[in-house]
Amino acid sequence: MADNKGKGPGPAVRLGTRERILVSTLLLFNQKGPESVTTAEIAKAVHINQGNLYYHFRTKESLVLALFARFEADALTLLKEADAVQGADSKAYAGFLRKWFSLVWTHRFLFRDIPGLLAIAPGLRAPILMVSGGMRLSVDVIFRRMEDAGLIRVALEDRKPLLTNMWIVSTYWAVYLGLQEGVRELLPHHVHWGLSQVSGLLRPYLSDQAKADLEAMLSEPFS
Repeated sequence: MADNKGKGPGPAVRLGTRERILVSTLLLFNQKGPESVTTAEIAKAVHINQGNLYYHFRTKESLVLALFARFEADALTLLKEADAVQGADSKAYAGFLRKWFSLVWTHRFLFRDIPGLLAIAPGLRAPILMVSGGMRLSVDVIFRRMEDAGLIRVALEDRKPLLTNMWIVSTYWAVYLGLQEGVRELLPHHVHWGLSQVSGLLRPYLSDQAKADLEAMLSEPFS
């Protein structure tokens, strides 16, 4: 075995070209929106020529779909974490909601620019519907666990409308801010606003303990 005593840490792992393209594209899409970003800008940000970019991603749609696939993988990981929550741990359930909005913040262009995205990448519609369906089923399971633990009480006839409204708000709050409030650049306090809107839908149905844990979560700054 080689002797590494006295040596500093090894060189940082260099990202491959495909990975660097995706990292830079996510940054640019979040900053400016997919419709305003050109492939020339992406290539310049990655320090490659456009031919090299097209070797990895032939169209802007393929870039959007690749980034959505990453969002989907992160969402599935989050659902697995939520699935591991058991019992009356209302802090963990509140934390799940916050982690969802942290995920939204990381991939915020997907939520802010939905109408334009579907024009650029019509192939995005099917994966969006699949992820939406899976998320709603998982949230329904979480609701049942919370009910069993006495953390929430929702009448059977109210559950489906509540879940639907939560999904609408948690998915389209950024579109609302853009259309109704003229917000062009999402900042952390906008994401906290969206989190607060979803929390407001839940609050009337929560136990005192769950409500207190929800308020404690909301009191933390979003960054």
